[in-house]
Amino acid sequence: MASEENKYDRLQELSGSDFEIADYQPDIKSWEIFDSAGDYIGDVKDLIFDKESRKVRYIITDLDIYDSDEDKQVLIPIGLVSLKEEEDEVILTEAISANLPLLPVYKKGLITPAEELQIRNVLTGSAEHVVDTMNYIQHQDDFYNHQHFSDRGYNRKPAGKDGLEPGQII
Repeated sequence: MASEENKYDRLQELSGSDFEIADYQPDIKSWEIFDSAGDYIGDVKDLIFDKESRKVRYIITDLDIYDSDEDKQVLIPIGLVSLKEEEDEVILTEAISANLPLLPVYKKGLITPAEELQIRNVLTGSAEHVVDTMNYIQHQDDFYNHQHFSDRGYNRKPAGKDGLEPGQII
């Protein structure tokens, strides 16, 4: 699946882009990630956002929860986290954190619709056919209308603020 360039350039890392987090949103980069039992998972390395909707879709993290000599970066859908802003912590349920090692390795700039579907299937526990996932080349229009991409735990809209400034994401 890996190619020299990503044909699906809708998603982009926040670092190195011309975008920034909107002033009224929490900037969770470098926050620690824990599961609901208090076990450390890793740190937020960066955010992946959708250039069209200007919404955060994923958190990039190194999995530090397992004794392993190799680093494994994975994407966690933003809708699966809750924030403890007073402690600069991101919280996942134990059920979600148990499945993180099954996620595909994130390679910078190479996110395909098939990989996104694989992430969703791993975290929902659905047993989609491997062939269907591998043949999945384009999202349906409602792909991001899924609980994994709900920003209700992340999005902070101040009263009277209904739009974004140029170059901002939420």
